[in-house]
Amino acid sequence: MNEQDKEYVMVTTFVFVKKIFRSAYVKVFVLCLITSGIMFLPSIIANKGLFTLVGDFNYQQIPFNMLSNRAIKSGDWFWNWSTDLGSNFIASYSFYTLGSPFFWLSLLFPPSAFPYVIGPMYMLKYCVAGMTAFGYVRRHVSDERYAVIGALLYAFSGFTTVNLMFNHFHDVVALFPLLMAGFDRLVLERKKGWFAAAVALNATLNFFFFIGEIVFLLLYYLLRFIAEDWRRYLRRLPHVIWEGVLGIGMASVIFVPAILFTLQNPRLDSFLYGPNALVFSGSRYLEIIKAFLMPADLMPHQSAIYASDFTSSGAYLPLFGPVLVLAMMFGGRNWMRRLMIGCCIVAAVPILNSLFYVLNASYYARWFYMPTLIMALMSAVALERRESLPMKKSLLICASALAALAGFLLFYPWSATQRSAVFHYDQFLFYLTAAAAGLGAAYFLVWRFRQAKHWHAAALILTVIFCGGLGFFNIFATHSIYDYQNGQAIQDTVVKTGQELKRRLPKAENYRIGISDDGWNLAMVAGLPTVNSFTSMVNGSIFKFYASIGSPRGVKTIIPPDASALKPLLSERFFVSTAKLINKPLYTQFNNGTNMVYVYENKEMLPIGFTYDYYVPESKFRHISDEYKPSVLLRAVVIKDSDVPRVKNYLVPLPDSQMFTNSKGDYRQDLNERAKEASLSFQRDRNGFSAEIQANTDKYAFFSVPYDQGWSATVNGRSVRILNADGMMIVPVAEGANHIRFNYQTPGLTSGIVIALLSIAGFAVYLFSERLNFPQRMRRMPELSK
Repeated sequence: MNEQDKEYVMVTTFVFVKKIFRSAYVKVFVLCLITSGIMFLPSIIANKGLFTLVGDFNYQQIPFNMLSNRAIKSGDWFWNWSTDLGSNFIASYSFYTLGSPFFWLSLLFPPSAFPYVIGPMYMLKYCVAGMTAFGYVRRHVSDERYAVIGALLYAFSGFTTVNLMFNHFHDVVALFPLLMAGFDRLVLERKKGWFAAAVALNATLNFFFFIGEIVFLLLYYLLRFIAEDWRRYLRRLPHVIWEGVLGIGMASVIFVPAILFTLQNPRLDSFLYGPNALVFSGSRYLEIIKAFLMPADLMPHQSAIYASDFTSSGAYLPLFGPVLVLAMMFGGRNWMRRLMIGCCIVAAVPILNSLFYVLNASYYARWFYMPTLIMALMSAVALERRESLPMKKSLLICASALAALAGFLLFYPWSATQRSAVFHYDQFLFYLTAAAAGLGAAYFLVWRFRQAKHWHAAALILTVIFCGGLGFFNIFATHSIYDYQNGQAIQDTVVKTGQELKRRLPKAENYRIGISDDGWNLAMVAGLPTVNSFTSMVNGSIFKFYASIGSPRGVKTIIPPDASALKPLLSERFFVSTAKLINKPLYTQFNNGTNMVYVYENKEMLPIGFTYDYYVPESKFRHISDEYKPSVLLRAVVIKDSDVPRVKNYLVPLPDSQMFTNSKGDYRQDLNERAKEASLSFQRDRNGFSAEIQANTDKYAFFSVPYDQGWSATVNGRSVRILNADGMMIVPVAEGANHIRFNYQTPGLTSGIVIALLSIAGFAVYLFSERLNFPQRMRRMPELSK
């Protein structure tokens, strides 16, 4: 390369770099980085690089990400033994980690580094949310500077602040604007491929949130496009459906297994009946109003109305609140006004709100980030048009509404014994003061000094201060209130304890551990099989099992304290607790840096896998009193009534006289019977597990592993049918030695891969069909044949 060429390359590179740094996207990234730095860096620095919060973040998000990191790197992708009694790995973590590009970026670091990685990762998510929101908002304003402010309002809204506990929610917030921008490009500009790509990305990211996004897109399409010109935009519907189908198809590798898995979850079965489908309680309406008028509260430690609220009610726009949104709604009819009215109606009617959660009866506001994006857009447009909009009227209404809400919550009796709806006055007054200060600042920005010389700089600085300041306060308040869950304490009780358990416990694979409430999900960190967990995404058979014994499982596995027979049944050998227990054989103990950890051994443990001589049909088992059910499970296997003909030549019906006894003598006898023909060896691997059992006659062997359609089994090399035994699995064994092999294949994974490959091929053909000139070639063929 000669000197002239070198000079040309240098000049070109310089121009390119200069262009990048002048890009508005870079500006948004830097502003979001500064703002998120105000939020997170004080905590990260104070905790020497660690970032923790409270509750679900510490005991779910950290273990989930560590487990997923370790499983991906070890190739353990199918069945995960550390998720409750065992669960489908891909489907269980599709909601939390596996679809997130941020999670895959975290794989650059070891699993134990996650508490150090998550702080900077959170900051990156805010930056991405700002840039994607900017890309959507800039399409509706003439001056990009207003889109920058709108992007900050969306990225740092009350929704993201109230959901700091839920790390994976922020992934959805960060990438949702791409879906909206892709939709607009297809419908308005007829640009192919963008929407399909955005659908594929968002459906892969989080299948459950994506279902709600489909509902919002339908609302968006009807109220923005069809209401404006239905004849014109109805013609675009086939293209929208086609790209949507292609996008979901490309996401099928995760989307299909996740949907099949989630359909087993009983939480989807609840439904709104009667008047509950039409109106909320007064408290819920007040909470919704508060979510728009006041900064986001602390989810587990609410200042007013609810002592704690995990519904994700938060939609406040920092600094401006709903002022600019109301100004746009009063400023004339437009599609944004129609859409916001529609969103308000949906938010106020329970049955409509539940559409975002597959008609689930439980109330959630976890779709509020979608109208928040529209509110941020309306705010950006309103700032650009502040000269012509009724800002003064909007300010007056917002101030009056805030005063009325605050007065009612502070001074109106909440009950006969509670003088107001406020639980924590200092916390509530901070949010009230911040909202009032925002209204005051908004008054000067959009009315008093709306034509000031340095208006843009002042508006941007105030926006950054409010966005970062409100987030910083919530993190600071969380750490102050829950100081016992500081960074080092969580590092000790979660990460270090899990690692130490892995080091101290036996290497045998035929047992599980139980964890006390102080250490939920420690097994995930340790990589050990467990009997309990703190997650709602577990195999549907686990829900069936606990419901059958009268102890329905919610988001946590809580084994009844009086159900001692469940411990050997589920092969619980060790119990981990931070409390010293009396009359429990201590296996080991250690100090994790914050407190003592005690590991107790159950000497009566049965290995995973043993035989039964008796069975009980489900119809009979249901009528047994709950207090006897654990004992009966150790005595006989519970099977479906339809499977009785399959087992009657192998097992004997349990006599009625043995269905209502739970004495210590009976327990000891049943335990000895199960131990006689328990697994001589039990080994786990990436594809399933193997066991060796010696039987005295033909019968069935029971494995306390959740039943799943993905399991297949062989006994002595011969394929056998697996029966669902009250949520667990049994297979027939022959007299003598039996080598039993179970293999697992994620249900829907193979079909998902095939659908994804076909969809990607279809997408490529669809995207490049014009370049390939297929229509022109078809027209030329008759001419060439002449």
